[in-house]
Amino acid sequence: MALEECLACGGGLEAVADLGEAPVLTGALFPTRDSARAAVCGQLELAVCHGCGHVQNVAFDAGLVQYDVSYDNSLHFSSTFQQYADELVTRLVDEYGIRGKHVVEIGSGKGDFLASLSATGANTGVGYDPTVQPDTTIAGVTLVQDYFRPGDQVERYDLLACRHVLEHLEDPGALLASLSKAAPEGALFYFEVPSAEFNFGPDGLWDCIYPHVSYFSTDSLTTLVERSGFEILSLRRSFHGQFLSVEARAADGIASRRDNDDAVVQHVELVKSFAERWLSTVAHWRDEVSTLRGKGESVAVWGAGSKGVNFVNAVDPDGRIAIVDLNPRKDGQHLPGGGHRVGMPESLAGTPVSLVLITNPAYYAEIADQVAGLGLDAKVVTV
Repeated sequence: MALEECLACGGGLEAVADLGEAPVLTGALFPTRDSARAAVCGQLELAVCHGCGHVQNVAFDAGLVQYDVSYDNSLHFSSTFQQYADELVTRLVDEYGIRGKHVVEIGSGKGDFLASLSATGANTGVGYDPTVQPDTTIAGVTLVQDYFRPGDQVERYDLLACRHVLEHLEDPGALLASLSKAAPEGALFYFEVPSAEFNFGPDGLWDCIYPHVSYFSTDSLTTLVERSGFEILSLRRSFHGQFLSVEARAADGIASRRDNDDAVVQHVELVKSFAERWLSTVAHWRDEVSTLRGKGESVAVWGAGSKGVNFVNAVDPDGRIAIVDLNPRKDGQHLPGGGHRVGMPESLAGTPVSLVLITNPAYYAEIADQVAGLGLDAKVVTV
């Protein structure tokens, strides 16, 4: 399907935001500042569908994107996220009887979710992801260092999970349709994506990144999943409203629902206001950082994930702001775009940091406690 057509419903699109160039892989890590600043960039040009509210980057070029082991978007080093992941695994295992079963995960990352499913339900699992470290060993789990492609044949499974993958695909419908067509009888499917309601709301300004072709709303995700041959058992927002998740089974003859056109209209209006809000927020924080520097104070960003990378590149393109992360694999590495060097949180101790910025409100309490534990006399602010 062409990117000029809605990837969820096939409808027409209206341009709403040109955010300029952005690093192609916000989760990639680089050994030097120079290599990070030379990272490949691509255009972010967002358009919205008036039919279902879907948003997509019409300038996306799949040829620019190459995932490998240098890509690391694991969130499991955060106790806040780990609690969410543990509760999700427990619910799936208990509610659907995923015990002693076989699980397949598309986009398994470093294997954290599969490891938890295996341990909690005494399950076996296979994960597909090109970013897998070749020497990774997890009891009961096999990790394949490769993409899962539509039409690939896999062993019979009882649960197939696909978390934070669909938004990266040029044609998510092709993958979903292939899965519904080849689904083992009775298999459960779990799909999870970022929630566009959060992405384009007041707290989600830093979620528009190049690797995300699509931004799914409740309506557009429902439309795509049902058009692709699934019956939705449950659709909910989770993780502080930031994720959309679907539990489904393959089914014939499911017609896509259009239950709430008012919600689509409201979502489209929210999306259309995004560019102005994003630009004004970037300008505010550029001024704020400059003012603090003029007073001899310094600013740090806590969190070197996609949101953090997006923020520092927009506000501090010269790479001067300190940025820290709990993930030890990122320590000493550099982020694409501005070339910011990542440190561990302990590196802030004893520094003149007066303001710690976080880009995700879900982590505020956890980070505020850790800042206090480091003895920093710094204010913690969600941007």
